[in-house]
Amino acid sequence: MRPPFALFAISAALLAAVTPAFSPGFAQNRGAEMMQKLMAADTDKDGKWSQAEWTAAGRRDRGFTMIDVDKDGFVTREELRAGMERMRAMRGGGEMPATDAQ
Repeated sequence: MRPPFALFAISAALLAAVTPAFSPGFAQNRGAEMMQKLMAADTDKDGKWSQAEWTAAGRRDRGFTMIDVDKDGFVTREELRAGMERMRAMRGGGEMPATDAQ
């Protein structure tokens, strides 16, 4: 049997490792990181993303298909923002991560 202090130390270490993933700042940091990758992937700097640029940013083809509402082969900032709003609504609200797509 482990001493109570050892169990406490293990529990505290696990809690410290998991807590950032559930904090509000984590979602905001992830949203900002995603936006930075997308901005860098817009290689022709036209303010929209082709499917190749989208996947180069580490995003999934499925997401591109869902967000490209007008099916013109590009995701615009407006489509991205609307897609983020839909995701937020599906997840039950909460704060939307700050992005440059506003």
